[in-house]
Amino acid sequence: MKAIRLFASALIIFALCCAASAQSETWMGMYVGGQKVGYTHITFDKAQLEGKEYNRVQSYVKTRLMVLGAAVQQEVRTVVYSDEKSVPRFETFDMTSGGRRSSVEAKFGDKEIKCSVMAAGVTSDTAISIPEGASLVGDPMYALGTDKLKVGQKARMYYFNPIKLSVDPIDVEVLRQEKLDLGGRVYETFVVSNSTPMGDLTVWMTEKGSVIKVLGVMGLTMQIETRETALAGIETGYTPPADLAVLTSVKADKGIRRPRDVKSLTIRISGKMDPKLAISDARQNVTWIDQTDGSRIAEFSIKAEKFDAAKSIKLPIKNEEFAAYLKPTVYLNSDSPEIKKKAAEIAGKNKSAYSTALAICTWVHKNMSPQADIGIARPATDVLAAKYGVCRDYAVLYAALARAAGIPTKVVAGLVYLNGSFFYHAWAESYVGKWVPFDATLADEFVDATHIKLTEGDAGDMFQMARVFGNLKAEIIHFE
Repeated sequence: MKAIRLFASALIIFALCCAASAQSETWMGMYVGGQKVGYTHITFDKAQLEGKEYNRVQSYVKTRLMVLGAAVQQEVRTVVYSDEKSVPRFETFDMTSGGRRSSVEAKFGDKEIKCSVMAAGVTSDTAISIPEGASLVGDPMYALGTDKLKVGQKARMYYFNPIKLSVDPIDVEVLRQEKLDLGGRVYETFVVSNSTPMGDLTVWMTEKGSVIKVLGVMGLTMQIETRETALAGIETGYTPPADLAVLTSVKADKGIRRPRDVKSLTIRISGKMDPKLAISDARQNVTWIDQTDGSRIAEFSIKAEKFDAAKSIKLPIKNEEFAAYLKPTVYLNSDSPEIKKKAAEIAGKNKSAYSTALAICTWVHKNMSPQADIGIARPATDVLAAKYGVCRDYAVLYAALARAAGIPTKVVAGLVYLNGSFFYHAWAESYVGKWVPFDATLADEFVDATHIKLTEGDAGDMFQMARVFGNLKAEIIHFE
């Protein structure tokens, strides 16, 4: 299921966002529900690059998680070079997991960030626009002036997210001063809230800018430790933590018999539901129900039906309104020779958009093997070369092949019912006369109504779901 990669990515982003420190070296342990899941090591120094001196932050993050019974290990190395105003100028980001590797190199200009993404021997280049007037920083705490923190200070700034390949906002506010007892040592700290598209976190930091503790989504806790303590439980004396797929799942109040056959579903999702994830379209409709305590519940009504192949439009599809869903992206690199060749091989002389999409979906399902221990974002070329992965990899490969075949396609993510809970999952939708879902992981021509869509678009859009992990409950009203 999709949760492992999203949650691990949130861990990394939180570690990067909290790199501010007055110290030259910092070790932090990472915990979920009191169980150790990883550590981060951060160093700070001066370094020369292209004949100029920069402030350099190097970080190493290692996580060890369990998902659906599989052990998932992830290692991330990041190096950021910033100028004297803490504005980033260069960054390298390298992720390895499950025998796969993905790297990002970024060069920051005044108006855009030029990025190169490398995986499986293939390099993809892209440019990311910096919002006009944005305060782009490598250290999200910088705008507050870490040497003169004051309660009530607020700032909005932007940072480069190397996982989503986007420039994301972060809203920072100093909430209060507080004495923090950690391991018998008392720290005088400022409590700072940070709100990002991938979730909110609370940071305890000293007046000089040293981060002491972080509290994030699902009770994720990071806290300053000695090197020996940080490594313990991960490098030595490792005990597998609770299964992440189960921890992040949304428990249902009742069971659903034969979920893959469900044609309609009405379900109410409560908790900290993000309105941005409440998508209404021709397949599902969302209404909000106000509660007496001021909270709101999102009610999803979903109707699933098998598409009539006779109503399929013919290929190629060149309508301008679908241009965004046909173009290649860094992860959906449908313009690569390998992807184009395979798409042409699967499609053959077929001119029906629907039957071609179905053939691609079937091919992906039959030729891919599930492997839950991969916790990194991968472009379609890497997935095609390896032919194994998690649901997101199935969706990415399907979407890239479909776009290469001329079928407008978007990656979709949300929830799907399985064994008493709704798990985070990824699939795709293609326009074949109307938008139709295709789930290459399950490979059933009929995509059931327990597929609840929360995000859509490119592969990076699904990371928005990280902010609601552990915060949702499901009440099933009706299904048939």
